[in-house]
Amino acid sequence: MRRKITTVAGALLAGLVLVGCSSSGPSAEDEKYADAVAAADPDGLGEMETDQLTDTLGSTGTGICVALKSSSYGDAMQYAILRDFDPKQAAALVSAAVQVYCPDQAGKLPAI
Repeated sequence: MRRKITTVAGALLAGLVLVGCSSSGPSAEDEKYADAVAAADPDGLGEMETDQLTDTLGSTGTGICVALKSSSYGDAMQYAILRDFDPKQAAALVSAAVQVYCPDQAGKLPAI
C-alpha cells in the first residue's frame, strides 16, 4: 500500500512539473517586444502590464516584420493600423518589431 501511494505521489509530482515546464506563456522574445513597445509609447501602450501587453500584441511584431521584408514601412504601419492600433501606437509597434524581431530591416525605418 505504501509503495502504491509513493508511486501515485511521484506520478502527480512529475505531471505537475511537466505542466509547469510546458506553459504556453509568452516567450522571452515576446516579452522583450512588449517592453520595447512600452518604451516607445510610454503614455499609451506603456501603461499596460507586460503580460497584458504581450496578450494584446499577439503576433503583431512578427507580422510587421513580414510586411517590412516583403514591402515597405508604409505597409508595416498599415498592418498595425488595421489591427486597431492608432498611428502613434503603430509607429511604436513597427520600431519595436525592428528592434526585436527583424533588425535587418532597420534601413526601412524613416529617419528621425
